[in-house]
Parts: sequence; structure tokens; C-alpha cells
Amino acid sequence: LRRQRYHFNVSSLERDGLLGAELRILRKRLSDPRRASVGSTADGGGGGSSPCLKLYTCASGKQQAALLQTKAVEDLLGGGGFSSKWEVFDVWKVFKGFKAQQNQQTQQNQQLCFELEGLEHRGGRPMDLRTLGLARPGRTNKEKAFFLAFGKSKKRDLFYNEIKARSGHDNKTVYEYLFTQRRMRRAPAARGAKKPLQQPPPPPQSLPQHQVVKTQARPRCHRRRLHVNFKEMGWDDWIIAPLEYEAFHCDGVCDFPIRSHLEPTNHAIIQTLMNSMDPESTPPTCCVPTRLSPISILYIDSANNVVYKQYEDMVVESCGCR
Repeated sequence: LRRQRYHFNVSSLERDGLLGAELRILRKRLSDPRRASVGSTADGGGGGSSPCLKLYTCASGKQQAALLQTKAVEDLLGGGGFSSKWEVFDVWKVFKGFKAQQNQQTQQNQQLCFELEGLEHRGGRPMDLRTLGLARPGRTNKEKAFFLAFGKSKKRDLFYNEIKARSGHDNKTVYEYLFTQRRMRRAPAARGAKKPLQQPPPPPQSLPQHQVVKTQARPRCHRRRLHVNFKEMGWDDWIIAPLEYEAFHCDGVCDFPIRSHLEPTNHAIIQTLMNSMDPESTPPTCCVPTRLSPISILYIDSANNVVYKQYEDMVVESCGCR
């Protein structure tokens, strides 16, 4: 296996705001490390230099293949066996040229094609790509090569829109999808485990007075831990990374006087003051996120494209009374 071709349909890929493009190919761990090729053989004339990978555009009609990048293959045999590694190729220039020609192409013909070749060393003889961990059979979706385009969009993307695209177009269908995914993931564990019997809490009158007051008192507004695990939710079949993250949430009461670190608005201060004087007339202010930060998610979208996108407002950084 001297050469491999990679085809990508980019007709559904958004063009606005793109800043770069990469081709990523996984070199998998070999079942027999002795088959690994790292470093040239004596007759290869490489003087011990490492093998290299060459990436080309595909020849088409009168258009000849063009060399895009040459990179040396690192020795991955050290440190306890052959490890897996993603080889990353910068293909932004060829993608920009492809974008410039897109108006002359039909929507169905917008395909990028790359060809990969392995050499014993720079200027050396071609070699079998399978000895570099590039065999294709038996790969899962997450191990297959993918084309990654990244950029900055002016619009704010809602993660909910991607969930909706995978499940349906109305809220009822989305919630049915969410509950079904979670039920399918939790069902095997639930069948094999017995729930321990929970003893009801003792009535308040049986507790000492200081314990009754402590049990009923709610803490002031603060940030609390909220661990999100996409794998437990049954989403690991389309979310590649991260599979889990800390989202945090806000909880607690906003009573008078409101602490300055909660950054209350003037309206929140007045409302809290009114509530402290007459709770029946005015509801208390709410403990809500006041500052949030984004996370980036790598996932397979509903059109089977690998997408790396930053979603705003995914992590609570601070809480306050509003």
C-alpha cells in the first residue's frame, strides 16, 4: 500500500469567517511493533534518517498532482511501545483556492481530494503505509481521517440547535430524544444494581432546635459544582471531545444586605430591600450567572462532518443577585 486517497465533500461547509483548514490522519498503534518502520534500513541510503510522509492534491484531468507538505515521521517506539498519534497537515492554501473556484462548481461536485505517500526518507523509496500505522481496515468513526476547518463566526451558535438537528424540529421531539438516549445508557446499570432502601428523615420535632434551624437555612447565593458527562448522556457517539466538563451552576438565597461580591444591580438592591420589609408584596431576587465563558467542542454534525466549534456561555464563572 504505497499511496492513500482521502475525499471530503465540503458542499455543506460554511465559508464565512474561516481562518484555517487541516487534514488530520491517525497513525494507529500496531498490533506487532516489530512491523513498525521508523528509521531507514541500511540499503535505503537514508543514513538513519526518519521516514517521511508527503501529501499531494489529487491529479484530475489535465491538472497534475501538487505537493502540499512533507513531514518527517517521529519515532513513536520509545516509552513502552508504539503509540497512536494524529498527523496534522496544513491544507489552508489549497482550500482557499478551492473556495475561489466554488462558483464554477455544482453543489454536488464540491469535493476535496488528497493523496498520501510514505517514503523511507526524504528523496528515498516509497514504503508501505501500513508499516507506519496507517492501515485503514477496522477503524472506528473517531479513528478515521477528517478535514478540519476552523474560524470565527459573527453569529452566536446555540448548542441546542445541533441537538435539535439530530433529533427533530420541535421541543417535544428534542426532549424525547434526550430522555431516550439517557435511558438507553443507564438501563444496563439499573438492571444489575439494586437500589438501597432509603430511611425517611426524622421529623423536625425530634431534632434539637439548633439542628432544625441549620437544616432549614439555605446558603447565600454562590457558585456550585455541576459536572456534565456527555458519555453518560449517550452523546459519545457524536461528541468527540471533550466527553466531560465542569459547567457549574448558581444556587442560594439573595437576602438583605446583599454582599458586594455578588455584584447586585441597583434594581436588585431595591427589590431585595422591599422583600425584606414585606415578603408578601415583593418576591426575592434570583441567584443567577453573571459571567460565563465558552468551551470548544469537537463533534460529528448531523451531516456527518467533523466540526470544531466554540460555543459561548457554557461555563458559569461567577454568580450574583438579579
